[in-house]
Order: sequence, then structure tokens, then C-alpha cells
Amino acid sequence: MQMYSDWLGSYRWMRLGGGHRAAGDCEAARQVLIQMSKGMGTAFTPRPPAPGDPVPGPPPGTALAQPAGPGA
Repeated sequence: MQMYSDWLGSYRWMRLGGGHRAAGDCEAARQVLIQMSKGMGTAFTPRPPAPGDPVPGPPPGTALAQPAGPGA
């Protein structure tokens, strides 16, 4: 899994340890994705936008920018 190697900061192909059987490979990939989803153990603290940074939110004039449902 190239993404797993990138996440670890390795330039080598990384074994997942699934035994090259469909069920084992699937479970090994699942465990790697779970581990990656937990992060590297450091807390992410967002910073406030600096002057001139784009404001997060949907682009104006799109369906995402419209109010949701009647009475919204």
C-alpha cells in the first residue's frame, strides 16, 4: 500500500502481513486503515485564518450555499 508507506514516511513497499489470501489480505488492509485513521498520536490544533486567507465554506451561488429545507 503506497499510502501506508507514505504515511509512515518510508520509500519502500510495506508488507501488510495478510498471508496473500483474500480474507487475510482484506483484514490486514482494514487494520492498517484503522491505524492510519487514528493519526500519528499528535493532536491537530487548527489555527484561526490569517488576514487574506479564504474563509472556509461552500462557494457562493452553489447548491451547497443554499439554505437546507423549507424555513431554513
